[in-house]
Amino acid sequence: MSRRILYIIDSLKIGGAEMLLLGLLDAVAARGDEAHVAYFSPGPLEEEVRVRGAGLTRLSRRGLRDPRAVIRALRLIRDWRADLVHTHLVKSDLVGQLAARIGRRRRIITLHNTDPWRRNRKLSLAYRAITHGADACIAVSDRVAEHVAKHGGYRRDGIATIVNGIDLDRFDPDAVQPLDLARYGVLPGDTVFAVIGSLTEQKDHETFLKAAALHAKRDPRARFLIVGEGPLDTQIAQRARALGLLNGPVVLTGAIFEMPELLAAIDGLVISSGWEGLPMVLLEAMAMRRPIVSTAVGGIPDVLCDGVNGRLVHAADPEALADGMARLCADPVQPDAWAGWPRNRRRPVGADVMRAKLCDLYDATLAGTQLSSTTPEPAI
Repeated sequence: MSRRILYIIDSLKIGGAEMLLLGLLDAVAARGDEAHVAYFSPGPLEEEVRVRGAGLTRLSRRGLRDPRAVIRALRLIRDWRADLVHTHLVKSDLVGQLAARIGRRRRIITLHNTDPWRRNRKLSLAYRAITHGADACIAVSDRVAEHVAKHGGYRRDGIATIVNGIDLDRFDPDAVQPLDLARYGVLPGDTVFAVIGSLTEQKDHETFLKAAALHAKRDPRARFLIVGEGPLDTQIAQRARALGLLNGPVVLTGAIFEMPELLAAIDGLVISSGWEGLPMVLLEAMAMRRPIVSTAVGGIPDVLCDGVNGRLVHAADPEALADGMARLCADPVQPDAWAGWPRNRRRPVGADVMRAKLCDLYDATLAGTQLSSTTPEPAI
């Protein structure tokens, strides 16, 4: 029997949670279920949602400042006759979980990040009060689950860890043609680092730019791509210009859809985030055998081991990040690290395993039962 699953997410811009959503739409369609996506901020993934046969509803242009967003979400739940509501990211958790609670629908939360605001007791208690009673709570890494349990008033054994999965067929380094980076001013012989993600405070592009300025002095052939879009695009461009980097060593590329091809073309991925869950781009870069230097935040240390399959540095430390890039250039870690995976690090899973686990959770939630909180076995 076909079920109706309503997804509520903050935006349809290109990002880890948003790309995860597209995979879930594929999975539920393959099972014969129907899907609808409600969102706040528009983006290039709207067409991708439509192609997958899912409906689209924009809840508000004003986000949490618009109390009518909850009313619109509740009306959508009732009019579309949703069986299950699955929310992603904080804004959508607050609006979607409240609407689903009022509408008496089964509801699931996916926790994507070790958000620093959860350390604020008042904010954390407010979030907990609104989202209380969700039928299932999922974290994308053990560290996200532990962070939310510690600061958010959730029981740790009530949070299931289902790690993000990657499409191993799509991110196959032996089958991907590298993207031509000449359009971004990259010349043969240049060393190319890229930071990939939404242009938001979380990604800490300020630290990346300062690190780029330091590393560019050591290596004049180094190039730094800032890939993505977001509310801080103008501010980041201004900072790059102030540092004398814009349209020289540093290029803001905007959104790039050809992610496997981009990863195949760069010499190293840089993650400068101040907080994270388990970034999809990290797992994708690992599948593509790309060297990585990253801040040791969120669930990243669960899969990245310094000197084994990447370089880990402290957050908000431009010197350490620049040194990490220099170390990658001077002594690249072995990127094909699956065979010698550190025993104390969790291995990523394939997207099919992750989606199957989530679909099993949908079945259990709709049946009023619970699944074990253990993580699926890796597929790679």
